[in-house]
Amino acid sequence: MSENNPILNSPYGPPKFHYRTLPDGTLDYQNIDKGRRIFDPDINAPIPVRTGIQGQMFISEQVANAENHIINILRREIAIWRAENYPNVTRVSRELLKYWFENEQREITKNLFFAQREAVETAVWLNEVAVKSNVGQSMLNRLHTACQVGEDDTFNLPRVAFKMATGTGKTVVMAMLILYHYFNRQEYRSDTRFADYFLLVAPGITIRDRLGVLYVDSQTINPQEIQDYYHQRGLIPFHLRESAEGLNARIVITNYHSFELRNLQGNKRSPFDGKVGVDGKMQEAKENPSLMLKRVLGNFKRGSRLLILNDEAHHCYLPKGKSSREDKSEDERAAVWINGIATISQHFKICIVYDMSATPYYLTGSGYEPGTLFPWVVSDFGLIEAIEAGLVKIPFLPESDNTHALEMPKLRNLYEHVKDKLPKKGKNTEVLSGDPEIPPLVKQAFDQFYSHYKTDYELYEQNELLFKTPPVFIVVCNNTNVSSELYRYIAGYEIYDEEGNFVTTKQGIASLFSNYDSYGKAYNKPRTLLIDSYALENSDQVDDQFKKVFAHEIEVFKKDYRIMNPGKSVENLTDADILREVVNTVGKPGKLGAGIRCVVSVSMLTEGWDANTVTHVMGLRAFGSQLLCEQVAGRALRRQSYHLVNYDKDDNILPEGTDKRKISTQKFPPEYAQIIGIPFKLFKGGGAVPPPPPLDYKHIKALKERADLEITFPNLTGYRIEIEEAEIKADFSKIPPYEIDGSRYPTKTIMASAFLPNEAELTLEQIAERREQELVYAITRQLINHYYRDDEGNRFFHKFKRLKDIVHYWLKHKTKCIGDAFPNMLFYEPAEKVCRHIQSGIEAEQQRHERIMPVFNHYNKFGSTIYVHGNTIKKVYPTKKSHINFVVADTNSWEQIAAKTLEEMDEVTTYVKNSFLGFEIPYVDAYGGDKMYVPDFIAKVKIPSGGIANLVIEITGFNKEKEHKVNYVINRWLPAVNNVREKYDYDEWHFIEIANDIRDIKNELRNKIKTIQPVKNKKELKA
Repeated sequence: MSENNPILNSPYGPPKFHYRTLPDGTLDYQNIDKGRRIFDPDINAPIPVRTGIQGQMFISEQVANAENHIINILRREIAIWRAENYPNVTRVSRELLKYWFENEQREITKNLFFAQREAVETAVWLNEVAVKSNVGQSMLNRLHTACQVGEDDTFNLPRVAFKMATGTGKTVVMAMLILYHYFNRQEYRSDTRFADYFLLVAPGITIRDRLGVLYVDSQTINPQEIQDYYHQRGLIPFHLRESAEGLNARIVITNYHSFELRNLQGNKRSPFDGKVGVDGKMQEAKENPSLMLKRVLGNFKRGSRLLILNDEAHHCYLPKGKSSREDKSEDERAAVWINGIATISQHFKICIVYDMSATPYYLTGSGYEPGTLFPWVVSDFGLIEAIEAGLVKIPFLPESDNTHALEMPKLRNLYEHVKDKLPKKGKNTEVLSGDPEIPPLVKQAFDQFYSHYKTDYELYEQNELLFKTPPVFIVVCNNTNVSSELYRYIAGYEIYDEEGNFVTTKQGIASLFSNYDSYGKAYNKPRTLLIDSYALENSDQVDDQFKKVFAHEIEVFKKDYRIMNPGKSVENLTDADILREVVNTVGKPGKLGAGIRCVVSVSMLTEGWDANTVTHVMGLRAFGSQLLCEQVAGRALRRQSYHLVNYDKDDNILPEGTDKRKISTQKFPPEYAQIIGIPFKLFKGGGAVPPPPPLDYKHIKALKERADLEITFPNLTGYRIEIEEAEIKADFSKIPPYEIDGSRYPTKTIMASAFLPNEAELTLEQIAERREQELVYAITRQLINHYYRDDEGNRFFHKFKRLKDIVHYWLKHKTKCIGDAFPNMLFYEPAEKVCRHIQSGIEAEQQRHERIMPVFNHYNKFGSTIYVHGNTIKKVYPTKKSHINFVVADTNSWEQIAAKTLEEMDEVTTYVKNSFLGFEIPYVDAYGGDKMYVPDFIAKVKIPSGGIANLVIEITGFNKEKEHKVNYVINRWLPAVNNVREKYDYDEWHFIEIANDIRDIKNELRNKIKTIQPVKNKKELKA
């Protein structure tokens, strides 16, 4: 490790190194230890432990005791289970785990962090594997005990918590957990381990709206613009994409406020409602719990299995003891949340409650020891590990100053030095009508910090292509009066006379943050935003002028809103909704908050705000715990760039294109956040290594002025065989039997306990007793679903009788039972695998009568260059003949040579490189898995007959599975798309591979084009 580079580990693998942790919880950057840091609930807690006299012995004892913590035990067990290739789980679970975490074909930009992998693996292991071992049962018992929080059993919910630092991807983990349960439930409907429905609960509207990415986006046609995380992060295996379409009907996303019983309206009101009761109080008719459940959970079937996901779950606990006035609101929130879930548990079967939080600790006033970890936390990837893996920015804090402050520099704990000089909440409000009165130390602190910010801003101006939005400076205040004063000081304000008439404006102290220019004129779009509860509720800043200036961004927001909130009217949006959207989209290009440079807030930005352009945070409020320090600082810690950088063995950055043998590791380069006013004790200050030079991003897009060069292409998900003869036949003579392997799956299991002599026997008796005809009918239906339907999805049920006879013959003569297996175990086999084996016999007999037909994407039959847009750091080649502005190069020269050749050739009318295009060709690999092959180019070429043809061009070679890819391109994809070209009125398609030698590309292309004759399908040949 180099002396200055603080990033120790790759984000995609288990941590290999860690900074030594001192007894007081701080980190010793001078000493790097091998292996992963042992999780210790005291040392790793937000509130550090005290340093004892015998520090080294103390830390050793702590580590020894921590070895038996449930998190450390689970880490060891899951590492073994992972290495053994995930035994003892369902086929669906293993498929998902392998697809997510061990998929060589996954795009590097969609790789999942180890923090995400560990959380998902822990959930699966506890749900499916733990019960099958003594260690696992011990863990389950410990969790069961940990969840016994109240005398009333309705509050003793089955909870499991995942501790994941801000920026490590909690929302993606939630998406994977939903898919894990959903796809297993689709396959094993009676398995009670998997949920029927999903309820996601957030602490507020901001986070609730952000979780809209967990609805499947079924409305967006362009795959590049799909909003949901399932598609954006590549979480759904190809063969399961269709079944994911029903997921939205099983998800409800809400905030805990919806659990409050509301006043009844209309004819539901009681006749006594609004009248004074015998106790002298006004009577109100409220919902009963049943009505609340109907409102929140809609059409969810009562008694069904429900999975609950709590986001920022440290707000969800059962309060005990009396709260102080300061903590009362937090306890009231927790009570509403936990009572709502308890009520739900009385009407639904709660499979599990997954708690997601960066800080799953009990808060001050909860009745528990503040800062104590929830006892049901099962995995931890905390802030320190996130920093060591480069997943978040490195926080920089004040280390020392030239004052006489002894404990820590004044800017580290700014509020403590000025709190008596700040406006109090609800008092001295007359001061707000005059000039802002800011304590001198706050002014000095702001000036120092602002000067540092300007350095980052100048970098932004120099590299605007890289940073699409400016760096953001946020100030977190303790009350609305303080925030209003500081906002006026920073951003400027309007001055009125005693009668309320406008007089003039005053420019803010910070020119980059001022909302007024030096002449007193307001900028078209504000640079600084004041956001607090008052502004949010009253929407003071959302006036007609604001709506006029941000008209385009508001329309974009409304479009996104329709996608994220199906069934809700965009016309019902309030001004508060729009203001909230400004906050949510700070740092996001093209959105309402894109131009915001400074945000002045009141205690709002502690969670759920995911802007990644924040570079400076200034705290001007009390921080009663290290937990709150981490929450507020976390707003600045999200990375901007997730581009891996190559390092040599001495941890020096290697340039792009370096010989792979010189690369020792790939890591994220460090990014930094500057923080003052937040009294962290977790980190030491220090110097920073300068970040690597900004990457030169190029925007790849379709050019409107070249619309005549558009290329469209069929978007297939598979193929089907259309038999021309009336009778379907099969020939299985050259096809090996289908093996039903009893050695892989147990048909009998003995259940025993170490504490009882009794034994229980689990068998497959129930499935064995099902009739043979039932199996034949089930396989036949699946065969029709997979292979006998038209491109509109209409199934050919008139072929059922003949196909049933073939399936019956296959079952009798072409299946082989190994060990204790029996035929009815085919009910467990993957339907597509069984059908593919049967269909191979049908194809062997009737190849001369068949037509390969396409199975189009249900929602998007055709793709187009119109939808291409994205950013790349790869080399590019400018175009003239293409609808797209650049060709993206995956190699040093081959794509550029190909593009230059296509530009020069008269035979080529237009072409496109397959980058951000979404052109894929379905094929089946050697193991029977559904895959997608991505060719390099598409070109439209003039053929000898005088017509136009589409030519798919492979330049860089197939890398892996060439034989299978070529076979499916030539014998499946090309015949399929050409067989329906007249129906959809497009030009015919052809294919050429130019690999190994790029030098003769022009001649190879010309020779191919000369040989292209108009394709005739079989109907044309007969005519």
